Amino acid sequence: VAVLLADVSVYWFHVASHRVGWLWRFHSIHHSARTLDWVAAHREHPVDGFLTQLAINLPAMVLGVDLTTLAGLIAFRGLWAIFIHSNVRVPLGPLRAIFGAPELHHWHHLETADTRHNFANLAPWTDLLFGTYYVPEGEETWPLGNPGEPTRGYLLHLLSPFLPQRLLR
Repeated sequence: VAVLLADVSVYWFHVASHRVGWLWRFHSIHHSARTLDWVAAHREHPVDGFLTQLAINLPAMVLGVDLTTLAGLIAFRGLWAIFIHSNVRVPLGPLRAIFGAPELHHWHHLETADTRHNFANLAPWTDLLFGTYYVPEGEETWPLGNPGEPTRGYLLHLLSPFLPQRLLR
């Protein structure tokens, strides 16, 4: 029950992170990567990371899941995040509707100002349920990252959510 509630909670938080301006300012750091690999999974602003972890783990904490089990879930989800952001191709076929796959999440990182697909964190059942599931056809050739955003160093990424946007262009 805690995992299912966590999936729904983090799905809607992830959607909000793309739709609500102040949340996007923090989440956009994660989408700034022009290539995806295992490191990109945790390329995030600390505020975005904290709020995402809160959205994922709050249902388990409210339900009173013991800390050992919660720690195991946190570790598993961290490893899964590394997998779906990695630069591997693991053709799961129809199983990709049950298990998230890099090809689904890579499409989520498409260079666009309006992401509309594949917000699921662990398994894509929430995308299927809420109509945001999309499986791209063919080879992955689309550009990744935030449109028109210059490459920034880590310190500027940390500060950028707090700076006027006109200074960052």
